[in-house]
Amino acid sequence: MSCCRILSLVIALISTYTATGQEFTRVVNYDVLKNILYGGAPLPAEEVFRINGFLPDIAEKVELAIYEKKQRGEPIERHVFNRPFNLAIDQFEFQVSPLHSDKLYVFQFRYFAAATPEQLRVLQLSLNSNLEAAVKANFQFRKNRIVSQQTSKQLLKTFNQVVLQGLRDFRLANGRVFEGFSTLCEEKIRQIERTNLRIARFNIASRSKNQSQKVQYAEKLIDELIGLLTSEVSQFLSPNMLIQIEEKTVITRTEKLPGHIPVNLGYSIVYFGGNFDNFNYSNTPYLGISLPLANKTFNRYLGDASLSIGLLLQNISNENQLYTGPLVGRPLYAALGYKLFNAVRVHAGGAILSEDHGNGNPVGLSLRPMAGLSLELNVWVGFGKRKK
Repeated sequence: MSCCRILSLVIALISTYTATGQEFTRVVNYDVLKNILYGGAPLPAEEVFRINGFLPDIAEKVELAIYEKKQRGEPIERHVFNRPFNLAIDQFEFQVSPLHSDKLYVFQFRYFAAATPEQLRVLQLSLNSNLEAAVKANFQFRKNRIVSQQTSKQLLKTFNQVVLQGLRDFRLANGRVFEGFSTLCEEKIRQIERTNLRIARFNIASRSKNQSQKVQYAEKLIDELIGLLTSEVSQFLSPNMLIQIEEKTVITRTEKLPGHIPVNLGYSIVYFGGNFDNFNYSNTPYLGISLPLANKTFNRYLGDASLSIGLLLQNISNENQLYTGPLVGRPLYAALGYKLFNAVRVHAGGAILSEDHGNGNPVGLSLRPMAGLSLELNVWVGFGKRKK
């Protein structure tokens, strides 16, 4: 078969194989009463899917956090559903990114409803009290100084954490989050740290004999910081805040997908020397397998790259010398490959050749540059469910 006919056949197969239809997105229903996903069946793996669930009349927001079972920390994915324009709808929906095959995941659903005025009042009092305690626990009086246990930046982070922890079960309806205290608070902390209490008598009028002017002035500065912190928290809080009314956790596994071996069938050129005016080469079909450098679902670029090995399907000749392979009676190859389109892989590497002198005993070993274009088919291994 001529080079042109083989190349035409490869291109025709590629064109046929790459004509794919529209992909179907599976829907996973969440049963809040039974607290199960997908009817208890394994979730789809290595594909995007949707989660649908019941939205109670009282709920204004639903949050979903997805964790890897053995790595509970920060979620690998977060989703938020807000009831649009107070419409009377009874379903929420999330689109979930692909998950790994045969792996345990934790799905945490949190439902939020409008907070009552009493709940907001308790929240405000709790935040004020916790901030006051954090401030007073940090500062100490030493001679003529007010000493902080932390730097101003560290202390500001501590105050931020106090507020974030207190707001854990609350959300603003517009989705805005607490971004931390202003630089004005940080500057107030620095002012306290720089203050020399010897100047207290110039800043405070005469007080009770039972309380020194230095202590009075120090407490005045600390009270000013507390007032500044609580004021900024009050500005963040809103009458239309939401409060968590329910939390559900589901631990489930994804489906186990069988492994597969990408098989390449294509046409190659083996370079022996020369330049564009005098190009010395041989060509032959080749067959091999590709070992992807990563899972394409989770790493697009490395997933398309591969280390490929195989054999040339015909012995080749150059300048009256026939070449075969050292092991199976055919030349071998090893190459780096990259997948193009849906089923096309290009290769660049080397062909491993031995001289054939017609006596059945290959002689020597040489490596020649090789390039090829192939159609790639996945051969599935095992008896599990094939990925759609």
